[in-house]
Amino acid sequence: MHVNRLKGFTLVEVIFGIVLMAIVLTIVTGLLAPQAKQSADPVIQVKANELGQAMMNEILGRSFDEKSRRSPPYTQCGIAPNLCKSPSDLGCDGPEEKDINGKCIRNKLNDVDDFIGNYQAADLQNSLGQPVEDLYPGFSLSVTVVYDDDANGVADTSGDFNTLKLITVTVTAPTGDVYGFSAYKGNY
Repeated sequence: MHVNRLKGFTLVEVIFGIVLMAIVLTIVTGLLAPQAKQSADPVIQVKANELGQAMMNEILGRSFDEKSRRSPPYTQCGIAPNLCKSPSDLGCDGPEEKDINGKCIRNKLNDVDDFIGNYQAADLQNSLGQPVEDLYPGFSLSVTVVYDDDANGVADTSGDFNTLKLITVTVTAPTGDVYGFSAYKGNY
């Protein structure tokens, strides 16, 4: 007479299977977790690039100096009596371009150095006047403009100041990553 034994797993085999499965899952999640973080990086980089380029395009669309005109009669600063701003005078041109909090009013900025300052996404608008905060949450910008007549990337502090301005836009992403954009604006 043969008695059929019930087929199944012993307690030792079940515990061994659970331990083995835990080890495999730990290895797999250890490999996938960094990939999840890296998958968001390109999106942040693209958004930072969009924001930086949009700001740079807006700045480059303005005049070299408040005394320069890009429409007839064309004038350049640096040619007497139309002298360019000194390096210490770069920024908003006067109280008429500032709001009650002392911040520059974007639609009154007429030359590249008027944009000098720090901006949060909440401060920015697109070309239609709509806020862009929802598109770029947590992003911030910093704009610097200096004279760099010899185009060496270093601010000139003495000289005629009438050839080139170096514009630098720095975008800080919500992750803390910093993206830089630079361009020159010529006095023409």
